[in-house]
Amino acid sequence: MQNIINAFLKDGKTDLFKSLKEIGILFDLDNTFNTPFSESVLKALLKTKPGEITTYSDLAKRINSKAYRAVGGVLRNNPLPLVIPCHRVIKKDGTLGGFMGKMDEDWQTNLKRSLLKIEGNIVLD
Repeated sequence: MQNIINAFLKDGKTDLFKSLKEIGILFDLDNTFNTPFSESVLKALLKTKPGEITTYSDLAKRINSKAYRAVGGVLRNNPLPLVIPCHRVIKKDGTLGGFMGKMDEDWQTNLKRSLLKIEGNIVLD
């Protein structure tokens, strides 16, 4: 597992969810994301690869919804923010938005920014 995390930190191209699944570390996502809406948000988000970003509204469109705020609500409750890559979701205007349920905590915003930079993304915030 240390090799997986080191690879992610080195090149930002490692898909942590996929890599951990491949070595047999499984997550009980059914009990974490237990509504059809939240499951569809999760599945759509997991298609966003390292180095890619999406917006809350684009993620909503991918699941045939206009409820971008509800998408944010699902991501706000993500218990595995490094594995389930909610850091790849930004606001429509290109700014960071929240991370781990907070918008006003500098350390969380800085962590989101750092994760995106590791993956090769540049954001306006």
